[in-house]
Amino acid sequence: MKLARPCKALENTVYAFVQVRTDRTAIYPIVPDGTNILFFSSCRESFGGTQSKILEIPLTIPDGEYFGIWFYPGAMRRFFNIDLSEASDTVFGLDFLEVPVFRNLHERIYDEVSFENRISLCERLLTRTQSNAGFIAYLDHTLSQIYQSGGNLSVEKLADRVGCSSRHLNRIFQLHIGASIKAFSQMVRMNSFLNNKYRYGTYSSFPALPGQYDSGFFDQSHLIRAFKKQGLQSLSPFVQEFMSDFYNSK
Repeated sequence: MKLARPCKALENTVYAFVQVRTDRTAIYPIVPDGTNILFFSSCRESFGGTQSKILEIPLTIPDGEYFGIWFYPGAMRRFFNIDLSEASDTVFGLDFLEVPVFRNLHERIYDEVSFENRISLCERLLTRTQSNAGFIAYLDHTLSQIYQSGGNLSVEKLADRVGCSSRHLNRIFQLHIGASIKAFSQMVRMNSFLNNKYRYGTYSSFPALPGQYDSGFFDQSHLIRAFKKQGLQSLSPFVQEFMSDFYNSK
């Protein structure tokens, strides 16, 4: 897999460009983390809404390359006037974004041979499309608070810190992220646990609380319920191979 950071103009909205190559049919699992991705093969293009459970993407083209544009949580509305709550737990065609310049983008991407040229093409399109018209400063502040706490701040405390009502802040999250504050915080908490498990834990009993690095889970039954809710119970013990790169500090 290849991963590349975007140009400076996109550094706060696009997390990375990614390319995966496979020589046989495979499944590419993505752990829920609140990010969104535009995913391209040589014959199709897809938009992945915010997922509450692990998303398994089938890679079915023999000796194929798959290219993706990976957006930070809450960044999609800087480019596309869409309601992310309508795309939760769903994969759409790019027509959902209603931006003519992005139609049949997979054809233009695969006209380019190198990963770098594909990135340059997408950066030009995204830079032209990016807008601050829908930017909400306190959303970024709320996300920062959630990340810093590892997903362990209550909705009420977050709303109080940014100076608005819990109901209003939840509406903003549904619109811009496609998940409630509680659901998004649970994603962050789980990824924080997986990251701590990789850094400090052992893999002999998975899942298990890694001592003091419990990431806000009360006990093992609480952790197991969270695993099942996000569909993670079948993950390999070597969680670093499957966890979201967005939260992985490797």
